[in-house]
Amino acid sequence: MVDSTSEANLPLGILVVEDDREIRDMVTMMVKSMGYTVVTAVNGKDALTRLREHPIDIVLLDLMMPEMDGFEFCQKVREDPTLRDLHIIITSARDALEDKVRGLELGAADYLTKPFSLTELQARIKVGERIVRYQKMLRAQQVQLEHLAREDALTGLANRRRFEERAREELIRAGRYQHPLSLLLADLDHFKAINDTYGHPYGDLVLKEVGQALVRHCRSSDLCARYGGEEFAILLPETPLPESQFVAERLCAAVRDLPFTQGAKAILVTASFGVACFSVTNPQSLEELMKQADQALYVAKDKGRNRVEIYDPALKVS
Repeated sequence: MVDSTSEANLPLGILVVEDDREIRDMVTMMVKSMGYTVVTAVNGKDALTRLREHPIDIVLLDLMMPEMDGFEFCQKVREDPTLRDLHIIITSARDALEDKVRGLELGAADYLTKPFSLTELQARIKVGERIVRYQKMLRAQQVQLEHLAREDALTGLANRRRFEERAREELIRAGRYQHPLSLLLADLDHFKAINDTYGHPYGDLVLKEVGQALVRHCRSSDLCARYGGEEFAILLPETPLPESQFVAERLCAAVRDLPFTQGAKAILVTASFGVACFSVTNPQSLEELMKQADQALYVAKDKGRNRVEIYDPALKVS
């Protein structure tokens, strides 16, 4: 779970860009007294270097500087997607309306005319801080929402949506480069009986432990997902038969070996697996591949459960 407040509460970094040493030192001392981390630069070119070296949130920017002035600096920042959230406060002796408009149009958030009161600069920095912290909080919450939208809340595995997104991407790649790809469907055997006998909280524990066991026995490039209820889906890129069958057998054994107990009683939990492989000569859609894996899973259930079956069009359920 992402903490939406942790980043937003970190101390902010402020970059003071000023070629006049006396003004730069005065502003730097004032900003440090406010509790901020301060970095300085003497012109726009120097400032861009500092941005790559330090975490900066607010820039106090002079306009008239050698090598690269404040306008060009704003333009460079605007062109870099990683810097677009910088809160830039221009501080300049240029009081013309066109300069103010140009600076704001280039991405500055504020414009303060020299000579200025340090008290006013402090107030504007505080406003900038509120904006920056709010932006950080919104970004963190957005990341959290995107994460939750693709994660199963109970097991922490990918959910059905994330699985299908990734599976479609891998199918396109497998078809384009004629690479192998396998899909496994696993369903816990007699899971309703576990819920009915031991209660839903225990059933939830079983789902979580099974999910983690699947992840432990797969590669980092594989994707394990809770597809729904007691069903799991595993995507195996770059994996043909018989390797995918071997993986499925290993996963089946891993589930069977989980040490579930209730009091002094050992509880055997097993799963059935269906395996389907992408065909480079007759490419399947995701829906077709899922249907094939599901048919193989159905055969595994029909043959007694706790086993692996590979999709075969000739397979018939007795």
